[in-house]
Amino acid sequence: MAIPGEDLHADLAGGWVLPEPAPREAVHTRSIVCRSFRRDDGLIDIDGRFIDTRPFAYDSDFRGPCESGSALHNMQLRLTVKRDRTIHALASAMPGTPYSGCAEVNANFQRLVGLSLARGFRKALRERLAGVEGCTHILALLDTMAAAAVQSFASTAYAPRKPGQAEPVRIWKLESLIDSCWSYRSDGPVMRQMQQR
Repeated sequence: MAIPGEDLHADLAGGWVLPEPAPREAVHTRSIVCRSFRRDDGLIDIDGRFIDTRPFAYDSDFRGPCESGSALHNMQLRLTVKRDRTIHALASAMPGTPYSGCAEVNANFQRLVGLSLARGFRKALRERLAGVEGCTHILALLDTMAAAAVQSFASTAYAPRKPGQAEPVRIWKLESLIDSCWSYRSDGPVMRQMQQR
């Protein structure tokens, strides 16, 4: 399914505005992508994908010969999130892993159903999926998905609504933004403008 603007996230050669680098060669690419969808029932789906690739062929002690560009990690999650930002449902898949047993941990991710993506999420996540109960890469993906959830709810405030769809959830509280980053500094122009609303 093509989504407008998604090509900005897939173009690895273009779009970079960093200074010209020193001579170098590619050895690894990690991609974490989150896509959010407003469902007809008012819930939000956030699909997340974590992929690691190497741009050369190599031999793995556990998987044997690996082709150039093949996924060392290809891990995927779908969080279905309620309006109060709690996880309503979770689906997971691991089509590419470095070890054959990695996918056995998928069942443990169901422990996150009911968990709030709001403040304290990272701590609660690690309490439920610490050490051998979880997966380092899935934790990294979930951290990113929780941050993406904030933008997802913010985006629904701007998205056109179908007749009868509920008003979007407003999650931005001005007081929680103050001094949380450079642009939201209390004496800056962005905060001055936001406080005038």
